[in-house]
Amino acid sequence: MYSDAKILFSGRSCTVFALSIFTMITTISWPTSRLILGGGGGLLLFVGSFVAESIEKRLRLEAAATQELFDTRIFKLEWNPLHTDRPSSAATAQAASRYRGGRDKNWYDDTQGTHRPFDVLICQATNLGWGATMHRLWAWILVSGSVLLLGSMGLAWYTFSLTFEVALLTLLVPALAPFKEIVTLVRSNFENTADKQSTERTINELWEAGMKGTHVPSEGQLRSLQDKILVLRQTNAYVPDWLDSVFHRRNEAAMRTSVEDRVSQARRSGHG
Repeated sequence: MYSDAKILFSGRSCTVFALSIFTMITTISWPTSRLILGGGGGLLLFVGSFVAESIEKRLRLEAAATQELFDTRIFKLEWNPLHTDRPSSAATAQAASRYRGGRDKNWYDDTQGTHRPFDVLICQATNLGWGATMHRLWAWILVSGSVLLLGSMGLAWYTFSLTFEVALLTLLVPALAPFKEIVTLVRSNFENTADKQSTERTINELWEAGMKGTHVPSEGQLRSLQDKILVLRQTNAYVPDWLDSVFHRRNEAAMRTSVEDRVSQARRSGHG
């Protein structure tokens, strides 16, 4: 389900950038087409980007709801209808019939040797461990890319000696949709970084209190953490697969080490 949303996102982004570049080249090469292609085409592309984004958001919400159903069942948590409705059995079954396995087949690592609520806390923490770092890295890459794009537009403006009115139709308006995509991605990635780090700090505080024996996390606190994870999944910004693949082995190793350390700590503290 997440793959469906990511495919639509990738297709939308590639289409927006390709058509934007095509519009810029065409309007510079054929000045008579500037008003129609540069102005009208750029605005149409800008509006179309919003429409495709709404469809993609619906798919992402369906995927997040299905993952929430998975979590609430294995964590034995009550369903909270405040943030999402239960996914339909038909939609889940259709997605399951298309699933062919992958690196996330075993989503949570082994927590054998710990008991509730600390086994649930360990699993909830693994949803946040490597996400913040990748979101921050991708956001800065996008910022660098936007600076290069602005520089390229400025170079084209200077090279072709365009007036402001002409540059507005040939460069600025066609660039609205791509810049809207970049700004949205940068903002959402930085927001996801901050939200995941905040939730991770809450988990760490509950964990430390539990290991010291001063407080055992309640069912309500587990449910509250799960609500935060659900909202993060619903608004999660995409990190491209190629970038994730570069760091995946290292990030996964760090995550599994963290799980092993917490399982050992729980045993030593008498919570195993």
